[in-house]
Amino acid sequence: MQEPYTPGRRTVSRRSMLAAAAGALGAAGLAAATGPAAWAAETRTGRRADGTGGLPSVVVRWNQATMDAILDKYRLTGAVFGPATVNARSLAVVHNCIYDAWACYDSHANGTRFGGALRRPRAERTLANKNEAISYAAHAALTDLYPEQAPAADSMLRSLGYDPARTGGSPTGPAAIGLRTARAVLAFRHQDGANQLNAYADTTGYQPKNQPQSVAGFDPALLASPANWMPLVVGGATQHFLTPQFARMTPFALTSPDQFTVPAPPALGSATLNAAVQELITISAGLSDEQKAIAEFWLDADVTPPGAQQAWARFVSARDGYGVDEDAKLFFGLNMAECDAAIGSWAVKARYDFARPSSLIPYLTRGQRIRSWGGPGQGTVTMDGASWRAYVPVPAFPATVSGHSTFSGAAAEFLRRFTGSDSFGDSYLFKAGTSTIEPGLTPAVDTRLTWPTFTAAAAQAGISRVYGGMHWRFDNEPGITMGTQIGGVVHRRATCYFQGQG
Repeated sequence: MQEPYTPGRRTVSRRSMLAAAAGALGAAGLAAATGPAAWAAETRTGRRADGTGGLPSVVVRWNQATMDAILDKYRLTGAVFGPATVNARSLAVVHNCIYDAWACYDSHANGTRFGGALRRPRAERTLANKNEAISYAAHAALTDLYPEQAPAADSMLRSLGYDPARTGGSPTGPAAIGLRTARAVLAFRHQDGANQLNAYADTTGYQPKNQPQSVAGFDPALLASPANWMPLVVGGATQHFLTPQFARMTPFALTSPDQFTVPAPPALGSATLNAAVQELITISAGLSDEQKAIAEFWLDADVTPPGAQQAWARFVSARDGYGVDEDAKLFFGLNMAECDAAIGSWAVKARYDFARPSSLIPYLTRGQRIRSWGGPGQGTVTMDGASWRAYVPVPAFPATVSGHSTFSGAAAEFLRRFTGSDSFGDSYLFKAGTSTIEPGLTPAVDTRLTWPTFTAAAAQAGISRVYGGMHWRFDNEPGITMGTQIGGVVHRRATCYFQGQG
């Protein structure tokens, strides 16, 4: 089997600079070894709708800053994939801190830690006070999650007119309220089972049933347990199951991590599994430019899962002209849904420990002549089945269930319920030749990806993993369903907080 191609990051065509919208955040640039001194807010979507005018709220600005912090962390290591679980949790923590600070200045909403006990009098419920409380809360969260990036967090806070070194001041002023609520959320999250304070190290003792094998010299015959996940050695680095402890982490709305699940993967040798193998081989052999564009766009190498779903919410905020009150609730609920989706999907992954197509297809078709994608620029070629490869890089955790599908289903359902409509309306133009997997070749012509509804966006995000050869169809469709269930229960619980019943 050949070494898989590892795509680079697209930094211009998919990530338009919104520095003016985000405020004066300082000069953009690559992260230094000690962390960036400033962030520049970037997003693929989130455009202000025609006629709405104005700038994004401070909530959106801190959401963009959180995405920058996540991306800068992985730029330091050159990683294509950051752990989606950790990213989802980071976004949830930041927006939980933001929401709890904001709730103190709302007439009805309760926070998750203090309920309504810190509610401020009507006269103090000004936009200025909300922005200040939110900013100090978000800054506290980011410096806790990414201490090496404190200079950038400080720069962001200063750009909004606040002092990172603040001392003194009223104990009931907005800065103090933001810090107090954030510290309570952070204290809770330090004990949620993610093991943040020990760099998210595995606490479960997970051991793979298969020894790691180099993708450059993969021998399918050496698989000890073909139906189970096999770590790959890529570029000299051995994969390890990323954050298996999230299967036991404390959720927000789920009654337990495994409240929702999916059917077991088909058995080795079953007609269902054989059909799934043939489906992926057939898809690989006939990959169209549109399918390749979908597979690569949703790879999210430049926004990192679940970053795409943040872009959905930023687009909604811009489209509907949301301000700080709507955004505080929108991004809180969305990211509670994404974090619970991470927990739920990892509970399924830990339960089934099922093989990726990248190991099981070569195992089952070794010695057979098949037609499949042959690598960048090679098109469809005839090969021994042992040389089958995915179109996109394969991450370090078991297949079933697709986390991306679960994230997407949860986001779509929460956004549908929150906005009262499935209408979305965003799109992306994938310019000819801008693929990082097949640069200069794919797509042959400009290809527009469109998402008229949240449901359509989730469906495309999910099927992208099948087109890319990273997942089975039986990982994807049940993942969308499970994510939809998670999005529903999160919306119900979040609404209770919004209405002062949490």
